Amino acid sequence: MKITILNTTLGLLTLSLLVSSCDWFGGGTESPVTANIRALEASERELVHSSSQFALDLFQQLRKNGDPNQFYSPYSIHQALALAMNGNEDEVLEEFKNLLHYEGMELENANRAAESLTRYLLELDPKVRLAIANAIWYRQEFQVYTPFKDTVSKYYSAEIAPLDMTNPQSVNVINGWIETNTNGLIKDMLDAIPSNAVMYLVNALYFKGEWKYRFTSTNTAPFYPSPNREVQVEMLQYDEPANLRGYAEGGLHYLEIPYSTGHYNMGIIMSQEHDLDDKMESFNLEKLEFWRENALEQNLILHFPKFIMGYKIENLKEDLQEMGLNLVFEPSTRNFTKLFDHPTEPLAISRVIHDAFIEVDEKGTEAAAATVVEIFTTSAGPQQPRMLRVDKPFVFFIQDNHSGAILFIGQLGDPSQL
Repeated sequence: MKITILNTTLGLLTLSLLVSSCDWFGGGTESPVTANIRALEASERELVHSSSQFALDLFQQLRKNGDPNQFYSPYSIHQALALAMNGNEDEVLEEFKNLLHYEGMELENANRAAESLTRYLLELDPKVRLAIANAIWYRQEFQVYTPFKDTVSKYYSAEIAPLDMTNPQSVNVINGWIETNTNGLIKDMLDAIPSNAVMYLVNALYFKGEWKYRFTSTNTAPFYPSPNREVQVEMLQYDEPANLRGYAEGGLHYLEIPYSTGHYNMGIIMSQEHDLDDKMESFNLEKLEFWRENALEQNLILHFPKFIMGYKIENLKEDLQEMGLNLVFEPSTRNFTKLFDHPTEPLAISRVIHDAFIEVDEKGTEAAAATVVEIFTTSAGPQQPRMLRVDKPFVFFIQDNHSGAILFIGQLGDPSQL
């Protein structure tokens, strides 16, 4: 069951025709900040490919539910599932590796790459606030397997603590940690701790970045969820043209809207017709990578949505099963054999909960997401501006321009339902 919670003031994305050009940074007087770019190691590049492939797999899976508006963090889900992966071996471990696209990677190499890539993303842009945190709580009567504890502490900086899961107030410990590590954006994520729960593996992700080219005014304009239906929305507007990278192919238009130094951006994909869903069926990582590599600067005036969106998925279990992760959802002694020091009753994942929030305004974007895995036991040169009117449904994501890591994905299809 998926539950969508939306509360928003929406705008429209359009690109308008102008004949002049200028390149301006943030609209302020501060000196530009240099990003901390370095060449990615081979293992880091492999991990980016793995997490990005998972992100696109998950996108194709979740779009099947038909929600016109969605938002979630595949990076957060990938990290939480990687924590769970480390508690397994043999065929269960292989299912995790296949799901997360770690095929051919040794587990230790994947963990080491996760650590260094996370550090790279955190240090990339001094003006973008990014936080990635992991935590694990386990039933206080249990003893965590030391190698598992050492691995998740070393490579994922996970906080690990026992918890009295029989105390109804213990849920506040986990919810409080999530709220703190998402800057108050994700609240009361867990409803309760079931009596048979033995461990919670949690990831929290927070992003806040100011636009490189700031919006300076707002107005209203129509948005067309379908060809014959119009809704009036609020939108932000550039007063001067900016150089934005874009690419068009097969009736789809790809555009990057940069934050701060330009090394994080919001990418969007829209169709020239009302057939985004049909065209996105064949969308994959190879196509996205080609668009990124071949995008050219375009001199554009941008109008963009001002919106707030919250989206919660109560359980990703069925989606992950369709994606190939099956064994770990059925209680068995083969599951989580590397989790505890002592024998246990058969273990399984009962819920994978995900909650995400995004706010886009004149200054920039603030976004957060959290993922909870619950384990239970069975007891080119300057161009002249041109016009591109984006007034139909579009997909958007927040990504690192250098590594290609995808942090968030969303879709705006019907503003009237926000």
